[in-house]
Amino acid sequence: MCDQRYVPKHLAAILLEQKPVKQAWKTMGLAKLELPSPSNYLKKNAKRPKAPERTGTEGIHKTSTITKVRPPLHILANQPLTPIKRDLLADVKPKPSRVDFAQAHKELLQSAGLSPKYIIKKDYGQVPTYLQQRRAAEQQARDDQARLEKEMQATRQVSEEERKATIEGLKKKWHEVHHEYQGLPFILYTPSQKARKIHMEEQLTELEKHIRLLEKFKTIYISDADANGCP
Repeated sequence: MCDQRYVPKHLAAILLEQKPVKQAWKTMGLAKLELPSPSNYLKKNAKRPKAPERTGTEGIHKTSTITKVRPPLHILANQPLTPIKRDLLADVKPKPSRVDFAQAHKELLQSAGLSPKYIIKKDYGQVPTYLQQRRAAEQQARDDQARLEKEMQATRQVSEEERKATIEGLKKKWHEVHHEYQGLPFILYTPSQKARKIHMEEQLTELEKHIRLLEKFKTIYISDADANGCP
């Protein structure tokens, strides 16, 4: 029989001590550091870089270098001054930012929402293009609906007797045109005869279409313009 696993008596306290505590410096106070010595103040030429010390053996295995001699001052005074070229891109101003001193966190004002970004745009305060297109489409739909309702008010329903009478009149007209069409010669010689034949065929086709339309639909609405132009 195997032994049971060892469990410490103070396991909860051990786990609590091992658990990392975020931002412990907020509750523990300032760190205890060694105070600077009063004699360790900034002295003269302390930040100036120092030249390496000469050991006396330098230049033995090295070739001697000739130093460049500067011209006299009166020669330099007569020479024209050379203009200094500055790189304008190098003089870029730093972007405005804010710093959270408690967290030592830095962020730009534009990304933090503290700098005006949208009100300086050219199209600020204007209606977007897609909204203008949507409004135009809705207005067009309302205009079409109003026009359709106006046309519906100007129409009237054709009665059953009027529908049947119209069908009989169209059929009679079709028989007259068809009888005239059958009387055409078998061979057409002149262009006028050919044009007359084509006109009669188109007229027969149009009459057949109107007859089928009236026979198919029992309820028909027509306007005054349709009634005046009805064959």
